[in-house]
Amino acid sequence: MSSLDFALKDIYRKKETTIPYLIIIILITAFTEFFIYFTSYFGLNMIIPSKFENKYFFTGSISLIYTQFTTFILVLVVIMAIIITVFVTTTLILQKKKDIAIMKALGTLPDKLYSFYLLEAFIIFIIGFIIGWIFGLISYGIFSLIMYFLEYPFIFYIDWYITPIIFISCILGIFFVSGYALRKLGIQKIVKTFSEDIPYGYNAARGLKLIPRLLARLGMNFKIALTNVSRKKGEYRRYIIIFTLISLITFTLGLGIIVLTNSSQRWIEKSQGDNILIIGHKDVVYNYSAMYQMFSNPNLLIKEDNINFTAPEYLFNYSEIQPIELVSGIEKIDERLINFYDIKELDGIVYTDEGYKLVGKQRQGNFPIIGINPEKIIQNFEIDGRFFTNEDSFENMTIGDGLAYNFFEYPFHQSLEINGLSTIFSPHICGIIIDSFFNGYAGYIGLNESRDLLNLNNDEINLVCVKFTHGRYNLIKDDLEPIIANLGDDFIYLNLETVFSRNLDYLLKLSLYPIFLIIIVAIIAVLSLYLYQRGSIMDKAKDFLIMRAIGSKSKSLKKILFMESLLIFIPAIFLSLGVGMIINSSFLLERVELPPLYVPFAILAIIFIAFILFNILSLIPIIKKINKFTIKDFKIY
Repeated sequence: MSSLDFALKDIYRKKETTIPYLIIIILITAFTEFFIYFTSYFGLNMIIPSKFENKYFFTGSISLIYTQFTTFILVLVVIMAIIITVFVTTTLILQKKKDIAIMKALGTLPDKLYSFYLLEAFIIFIIGFIIGWIFGLISYGIFSLIMYFLEYPFIFYIDWYITPIIFISCILGIFFVSGYALRKLGIQKIVKTFSEDIPYGYNAARGLKLIPRLLARLGMNFKIALTNVSRKKGEYRRYIIIFTLISLITFTLGLGIIVLTNSSQRWIEKSQGDNILIIGHKDVVYNYSAMYQMFSNPNLLIKEDNINFTAPEYLFNYSEIQPIELVSGIEKIDERLINFYDIKELDGIVYTDEGYKLVGKQRQGNFPIIGINPEKIIQNFEIDGRFFTNEDSFENMTIGDGLAYNFFEYPFHQSLEINGLSTIFSPHICGIIIDSFFNGYAGYIGLNESRDLLNLNNDEINLVCVKFTHGRYNLIKDDLEPIIANLGDDFIYLNLETVFSRNLDYLLKLSLYPIFLIIIVAIIAVLSLYLYQRGSIMDKAKDFLIMRAIGSKSKSLKKILFMESLLIFIPAIFLSLGVGMIINSSFLLERVELPPLYVPFAILAIIFIAFILFNILSLIPIIKKINKFTIKDFKIY
């Protein structure tokens, strides 16, 4: 009989055991594939920029935070997928110990045993991986289609990098880890091989150690559960690792929902302000507001070709509308002069471990630069460095995060060349702000410097931002209209509240995706637990039949199984807390505002309660199967 023929027949003969493990591999592969495509969306515009009209969409500091977050989660999911796959095939091989013992007793050579059972493990993995990969692609395709109709674009592409890495890693893991377990069985004495996952020479009369002995006082059922766990240490350790990873992923996702939502919304609220209206020519007003909308709309892009902000009909003098200062309910007025400029990255010098280094790639582009009075600016930006002042605006400027992280190497050590109509301005970069305007690809310079670039001599501006008292917008409209009419019929005002709300709503949508992933992880957890128990339930048939024969009730068996799982969940929760806090605080969430200390503990408490519910749900069909056991399920060998 060939090895392939033997492996296929053995899979069919033991389908009660192999099918649950096959389903676990299918589920974890499908979930991992879906996760790869789902999370890669956040950085996909940098990979395939032609798919978006707005090539600057989601490329600023918030994108970096989300990308860092999703990359970390993706690494954990990939590790979990590989570990679960390897553990499933290892457990499958360990359940063949009796068969291996019998075949060895009949004279089967060890090399033949390796080829039989290792090939069986590879077949189960490859079939499960292919089916899971197909299901993952289909599920993401359906999801992308749904999101497309909801006007929330998700891009579909084929992953040629992470998926092959997972496949090759699983193949190597099965060969070395599962293969090691198989080779170890091949050289064992036959009598030891019959011991299955319980160590040979295990002495039940020896009793429990100190901590288990103290826990055993909680009741007979708990003592039996402890005994079962202590005698199957290999199985116990494998599932502690699996549920620690599941708990760590869920913990990080839960913490990410809170941290990313609070931090990103606070940053954007500060960059936009609230209760803001703008005054200017209707073309300027509409294009200026659209440049804020670019933050949440990947198909909107305002370019120099769309509007010449410095056309004579767009310029005006603030003195023409100065009476707005007397309108009750207006708190602050911010004069601005916006225009598109050709800009160029200038080289800088940084000091590294290797000495001084020249940095800069002479990048060039066309981006909006806004002239402002820093003492009158309405927004309270989240900033690295500082905002320039009127005293040093002749040599400094502040730039948005999109420009800083995509146009420069070391922005604080570099300058920007701005080509005006009659002069060139090369200010040093003194501050980087998180900004939703033009996706953070805008720069801010002094108002006088902006006029010099445009060769304007009469204090011209083309936009005024006004901050009004909350709740007084309807009261000040009637007072504003006759004042703005002095500028001409084409000059209007616009409340930016709707635009700003759309940007915050977009961030809220982004914050919903970890919740969606938590639900998927929860489904994987409960199905893995159920399928694992179902896969090993036949090996426990003898124990359950003996316990029922001496009078144990179904309720007691249920409690024992529940407590065995509980002994996995508790250490997994504590391990995930320790590892999660170290990783999240040190690497993942270093740029954001961390929540109070009680929040991580509350998240883990919720995860623990969820695990308990999963355990209860998974035991319902298991107990039904146990109640159907008969003497036919009692294995002699």
